[in-house]
Amino acid sequence: MSGHLHAPRRLPRLRFAARHPVRTLRRNQRKAIRGTGFGLGQLVGIGVFAICVVGWLAYQYLSQRP
Repeated sequence: MSGHLHAPRRLPRLRFAARHPVRTLRRNQRKAIRGTGFGLGQLVGIGVFAICVVGWLAYQYLSQRP
């Protein structure tokens, strides 16, 4: 016998994340917001704002061409 009575559980957090993706995402979001004050909602807002600004600038550039 190898000395171990039971085989160690392999990757329990990964298994939980695979079974409960929404709970894992919410938990990680709360941890990120708590740690940095910045979360997924803010990143989406910044991304949408940046896309709008670049789109507006492209429209202005293309509308001024002769």
